[in-house]
Amino acid sequence: MSVYAESDFYFPPSLISGGLNEVADLSYLGIAGRQPPGTYEVDIVLNGEIIARRSIHFIASDNSGRADKQDVTGLVACFSVDDLSILNIKPEVLRTTASRGLAGNCTYPQSIYPNAGAYFDFQKMALNISIPQAALRNNSRGEIPPERWDEGITAGQLNYSYSGSNNSGQYGDSRSQYLMLNSGLNLGPLRIRDNRTWSESRSGNSSDTTWEHGATYLERAIIPWKSQFTLGDSTTGGDVFDSLGYRGVQLSTDDSMYPDNQRGFAPVIRGSASSNAMLTIRQNGYLIYQTNVSPGDFVITDLFPMYSSGDLEVNVAEASGVTQSFTVPYGTVPVLQREGRVRYGLTAGKYRSFNDRYDDPDFAQATILWGLPRDFTLYGGTQYAQNYRALALGVGLSMNSWGGISADVTQAKSTLSDGSNHNAHALRLTYGRAFSETGTNIMLTGNRNMTDGFYTLDETALKRMSGWLYDQETVDVDGEPVIPAYSDYYNLRNSKKDRIQANISQRLGSLGFLYLNGSRQTYWKGGDSSSLQLGFSSSLGVVNYTISYNYNHTVGLNGSDRAAFINISLPVGRLMAGNTSTVFATFNASRDNHGNVTQQAGLSGLLLEQQNLNWNVSQGYSRQNQLTGSSSMNYRGTYGNSNLGYSYSDNYRQLNYGVAGSVTMHTSGVTLGQPTGGDTSILIAAPGASSIPLENGNGVRTDWRGYTIKPYATPYRENRVALDVSNLDNRTEIQNNVSRTVPTRGAIVLTRFETSTGIRALFTLRYHDIPVPFGARVTMDNDNSIVGDEGEVYLTGLPQSGLLDVQWGNEPDKQCRARFSIPDSQMMNAVVLQALQCQ
Repeated sequence: MSVYAESDFYFPPSLISGGLNEVADLSYLGIAGRQPPGTYEVDIVLNGEIIARRSIHFIASDNSGRADKQDVTGLVACFSVDDLSILNIKPEVLRTTASRGLAGNCTYPQSIYPNAGAYFDFQKMALNISIPQAALRNNSRGEIPPERWDEGITAGQLNYSYSGSNNSGQYGDSRSQYLMLNSGLNLGPLRIRDNRTWSESRSGNSSDTTWEHGATYLERAIIPWKSQFTLGDSTTGGDVFDSLGYRGVQLSTDDSMYPDNQRGFAPVIRGSASSNAMLTIRQNGYLIYQTNVSPGDFVITDLFPMYSSGDLEVNVAEASGVTQSFTVPYGTVPVLQREGRVRYGLTAGKYRSFNDRYDDPDFAQATILWGLPRDFTLYGGTQYAQNYRALALGVGLSMNSWGGISADVTQAKSTLSDGSNHNAHALRLTYGRAFSETGTNIMLTGNRNMTDGFYTLDETALKRMSGWLYDQETVDVDGEPVIPAYSDYYNLRNSKKDRIQANISQRLGSLGFLYLNGSRQTYWKGGDSSSLQLGFSSSLGVVNYTISYNYNHTVGLNGSDRAAFINISLPVGRLMAGNTSTVFATFNASRDNHGNVTQQAGLSGLLLEQQNLNWNVSQGYSRQNQLTGSSSMNYRGTYGNSNLGYSYSDNYRQLNYGVAGSVTMHTSGVTLGQPTGGDTSILIAAPGASSIPLENGNGVRTDWRGYTIKPYATPYRENRVALDVSNLDNRTEIQNNVSRTVPTRGAIVLTRFETSTGIRALFTLRYHDIPVPFGARVTMDNDNSIVGDEGEVYLTGLPQSGLLDVQWGNEPDKQCRARFSIPDSQMMNAVVLQALQCQ
């Protein structure tokens, strides 16, 4: 048997055409797999992991720089200095790379380090690079080098959220409205922000209108220190002391710059509603979230608390006027740091609250956490104000597979509003762990023991010794003020004693999922405040159900709130063979300790191509209001979100509504979009490509100009942006529909997609009355294509008229130009067919 080498094979051009003049110079394709030099959009794969997508220039290789036999393209990547920055190479290695590079600003990836290699997988458009680990920085999993962080563009942005309800009850009509405005301006790395809210309640001849200023501040990331500088209104960290609002200056570590396994968590709010309801969440008296929810279970995962610690007070106001309230404990997990890492916070300014119950004393705070060997962390801090002194010291320990634990003591001297002086201390024990093997997730559990007379800085700022933390501004369907939640009452004469809190979830295999959120606070003069949310979710076949129980009690007040819920959901579409409809039949029932009983059955589902329209209709029975009914729609669209709901019974009627979105002002114009959530967003520019959906975009599409906003971008993490090109029309092309970017906190990052909008045409080119040779290159405005064996060439994005440059060799007689003009009668054709003479 004979064995032939690849070089033994030869493909004669005469097999394509009888004359050599009828075939262009194809010598660069004479070896299998060879490709022409040029610039290609490729995935850069470093040691098996995709790290970026870039346009990389490839030049013809002389084989001296190409070490990988898998690469048969005959090309080698030409890396610029900016391109090298994404490879996570140690600085000292980068400094010596230039001596191994080519002339000019071009370096082989293979020349970076001994035994480094690279090959171009042309079929997958992937440049695979292997670099020994010794040449790379030792980053944690998920860490992205700062060189790839994008500060974004200069732009202004306004996020708005408006909701309201019109009520008609037995004793009259009422109306309530709520507006949240979060505005900002980005100037390079500077972030200027302003947050404020407006609310209105009207009932009969009375009305109450309130503007509430949330915060105005300037921020800047100090990237070398992995820190954030803030000037203006903000909040302190909550790892050593309770989180406080202030107006002043702060320099602190920004955890989001660290890898995922070194970051904190955001709270998840779970609950149930018996009808269309208004959900509000307050933290330390400030309204941080408000939305309309439909009957059944709700889960709030996009919450961004104002403070990094401080219980969340959840209020669910049903259309019937029944209100349920509960408290979700929220704070930091054990304060553990990796060995050698220091986390700090320095704050100076005036204490700041959101109502007139508090004074605004000057104060200063300093905290530090220091990672020591053997998995220990030492931490502490101090607070100083005119009527308050506090010193804290603690230690944390990582117990590996058994989680983390921390313990600290805080000594405080305080003077209250009645002039009394107190000197006491508090002991705190915190534990956190996720047991993946058992499905147990203990997000936060803690115990705090306080001696009599221990107070925090915010308690000493209260002007009175007891009372309600803030005024109740909402009204029920009859126009009467809603009874304040028990958790809003305080009494400083009865100081806190012991506090225990927990957020626990447990996966029970195929049986279901169990969660528990609870807290209990006892007091030195008797009594306690307790809150508990307990729920179990499971399924029987295709039927899903949830059983939950809420309990809330506050010291000093008689009575408590208790309520039980059951929610059942049946996917109607799955009961019919071949039906993928997202329609569900639902049943909800609830009962509380005040005798309120409701039962509702209904249908809900998703509509539209991106399933961005959620609808719900239900009919039920209430012991107080007899027959009840409700319907609602929630739409997420290109220019924002909207919702509309209607509820009724024998005793009331309620219409609730809302809109939310963002307005982004940039150098290319104004773009409307969905709310950007966590303050970091991506501006997508695909000029000319209108109404193109984002993959997994939940209703996000490009607007009429080809621009849109991708909300909820994650700072300091790689965000993948992809356009669904299946929706392109016959006159639009996008060269590459996927982009990856790493925004800094608060950035508005511009991601541009190269689009060509115009006519698609198949031209037949003839030169001296014979077809232009096979393989000739046709160029127009930096776009190019290759001529087929009968002189045909396919081009896209063409104007109505223009000039084509054609070349199949370096000699003057192997080049020509062809002018084209497309008549109006063919402008609507999917592909224009036309014969051209090349001269």
